[in-house]
Parts: sequence; C-alpha cells; structure tokens
Amino acid sequence: MDSGLSRSRLVAAAVLLCVGAGSSVARADGPLGPRGAPIRTSDYSVDLFQGPVLASSRIIGLAGAFQPIAEGASGLAYNPASASLRPAYSTTKDDWDLDAGITFPASVRGTDFDNNGSVGFRYSDFVWGNLAGYVQHGKLGIGANLAGQTWGLGAPTGAAIVPGTQENVRSLVVRLLRADIVASYGFFDEELHLGGGLRVASFWGVGVVSDSQERTLFNTNGYGLQAGALYTPRRLPLRLGVTARSPVLGAVDEQASRVQADARGDRAFGDFYLPNEVDLPWELEWGAAFQIGPRALNKAWTDEDSLKGPEVERERRVVKGKLEPPHRAARRILQRRELARPRQKLLVTTSVLLSGPVANAVGFESMLDRVVQRSGERATLTMRGGVESEIVPGWLQVRGGSYVEPTRFRTSQPRLHGTVGFEAKVVSWDVFGLFPETTSFRVSGAIDVARDYFGWSVGAGIWR
Repeated sequence: MDSGLSRSRLVAAAVLLCVGAGSSVARADGPLGPRGAPIRTSDYSVDLFQGPVLASSRIIGLAGAFQPIAEGASGLAYNPASASLRPAYSTTKDDWDLDAGITFPASVRGTDFDNNGSVGFRYSDFVWGNLAGYVQHGKLGIGANLAGQTWGLGAPTGAAIVPGTQENVRSLVVRLLRADIVASYGFFDEELHLGGGLRVASFWGVGVVSDSQERTLFNTNGYGLQAGALYTPRRLPLRLGVTARSPVLGAVDEQASRVQADARGDRAFGDFYLPNEVDLPWELEWGAAFQIGPRALNKAWTDEDSLKGPEVERERRVVKGKLEPPHRAARRILQRRELARPRQKLLVTTSVLLSGPVANAVGFESMLDRVVQRSGERATLTMRGGVESEIVPGWLQVRGGSYVEPTRFRTSQPRLHGTVGFEAKVVSWDVFGLFPETTSFRVSGAIDVARDYFGWSVGAGIWR
C-alpha cells in the first residue's frame, strides 16, 4: 500500500480519537459508524472472503477439501502447483484441460450466503460463474482460473447522471472478477510439484444507460502473489499439499472511474458510497489425502512418444492405404492400460484454511445494502473433510463430506455444512469420430446444506 495513504489514515484516526471518541453516531462525512448505521463515507474496505463452496460438483461433494488432490483445471484455484500435475489418462507431451461452472440466483435466494446472521438479502439478480484451463508441456504447466460474480441493484436514488455526460442511469450493477494465473513444474520424477503466480481482484460499479449500453462508474484493481507445493509419491497412496497466498489490496483506478472523490475523499453515486479498497485476505492452506483400495492414487505419466517396440508395431493400423504413425498406436495401448486399472477405491481428503483479517472492512452484502456490518476483524479457520468411493466400478462414484465455515462477523457464529454428491457414467460414444473410441460421458450432481444455506450443482463431461 502507498505510504502516503497509510500516513493519511493514521492522521485521520488520530483526529477521530481526539475529537470524536465519545460520540456513538458517526458524522455524515466521517468514517464508518456503528453496526447498522448507513454507510456515508468511502473510507472503508470490502472483505472478499467467501465461506460457502462455489465450485464443480466433485469439489462441492468433497466439501471443498480439494487442496491436496488438485486434479484438473479446477485444482488451479486450490493449489498453484496443480498446473503441472498430469491426470492419469494423459498420454501426450502436450496436453490441456478446461473446466467451467455457473450458479444462478435460485440456489442462494432466501439464504444467509455470507453467514452474517441475516437471512433474505436480495440475490434475485445474482450470478456466479467460473472458467479454468491449463496447458501442459512435459513437466511444465501454465494455467488460469477466473471466477466472476455480478449483482443488479436496481435504480439508484438521488443523482442518476453519469458524471461528465447527460446520460441517465437506469440501474446499478456491481461486478467482481477474481483470477489465479499460475505456473508449476514437476521435480524428482514428477513426485514433487512446485508452483506460483498471481492473484488478481477487480471490482466494477456499472451504470446501465440503455438496453445495450453500460458506463463504468467505478473500478478497483488489486494484485497479490501465491505459491504452492504438491507431494505425490508413487509408492504411497498419499498426497500432501500446501498453499500460501498474499493479501490482495484493490486500489481505485482513477482513470477508469468516472465517479471521482470529492473534497472529503468520498466517492458517492446517489446514496451509494463506493469503497476505497476491495480486498482479499491473505491465506495459508494445507491438506492431506490418502486412498484405500487397489487403485493407485499417484500414477506415473507415460508419454506416448516414448512407448516403442513390438507391441506398438503390432497395434499400428492402416489408414487410407498408409500405416499410421507409431504414436497413435501407442496412445490406444496406453488408453487400454488406463481402462484396465482397478477402479475400486476409498479416497479420504482433508484441508485447513487460515484466512487473515482485513482492516476497516465490511462484508460484500453490507456494501451492497449500504449499511455498516464490519467483517474480517480477525483471522478465521475453515476445516474441511470429504470421502469418495466408486461403489459400482466403472459406473458410479459417490461423495460426501463436511466443513466448518467460520463467520467474519460479530453478529453470527460458525456453521457446519454437510455435502453429498455423485458421478455416473451414462454412455460410451466417440461422437462420430471426434473423440477417442474409448470415450465415455458422465453426469454429476452435489448439494451443500447448512444453517440458513442450501447450495447445489449439476454437471456433465467425460468419464475418467
């Protein structure tokens, strides 16, 4: 953070203590008032801590205890070292993976999503979605995970003109984008993966001026760092992971923000006072997973180009009058080996997440509701655990778990979540030759239940 800004805050705090310590009601142009008071200042931050698990069906079913597993593109948000972890089915030197998800208002309406002790916040115009992907080359992996949220706040009160224009604002929309951009490498025969990268958080306040046009009123951008390690020993049914993330302090982008600070340093649009910062807390997460049963948890990766010999030559086919390249035959051999591996397993996974405090902050709902409800005044601990078993080998996996979600507010208590999920193979099909002949497709689902909360997820994809 800028040192001049820090000194300004210290001076402001000293003046407040000297002249206003005995007052229980904040002045309209002063710092945040007591709980329940309207927000009438921009001198505050927004705590972006997220308690409920918003992710794929598998991760929800495992109660979010995915940090030590970190498989596929969905693992990027949990451990940056996962970018170089080869899935068991990978056979090529160059590989890739994509993952996407979306949550609509029906799954969070009428709940206490923030665990702040208040039920019924308006989520009718809320949408959350994510997109993740990576590319791998040998032992190197590079990837990114993007998670976005949007809220519609309806028509503004008071002034409703876009600053510097004559355009009327019909409604206000706020958007949040979080990104993890990472790279990792596999060492010691790829039993140890080390990775790191950036954390990015951007927040926009947008004015809708017509059916097809919007104007950015306010924008903050923040950056941080993260690093992770993943231990996947071949001879042990065990995985260990650890991730450290620095805080992300989102400062105002003066060039992109049309709403400028007034003489008191406030940025207000109507009765909506925009924050000076939108921050992600620092985090330290660690976990362990182990697997019981004949299926190996950590399988060595074999590049199809390295597989040679009589077995490959016997497998080669004639295509359009020509003998196909050896790597195509090797790929089919490796795919059959993967399909022949034992499927029976019982996977047990656990993780612990320590999240740091955020100074002078309110919750996201508090900012949207324009009422003071302080958040992130102290560090919090999230504990997660889940199990996964393939009860019908080759056809059906079931999952279950639980996690203790902390509260970042004085007005609430930690709550216990219970999760269940499934994944079922439905059909084997090469989609008219677009996919390998061994391809099978799946459907999946999961639910997450807690006090004043109910979340759900459905999905479809390739059976692995």
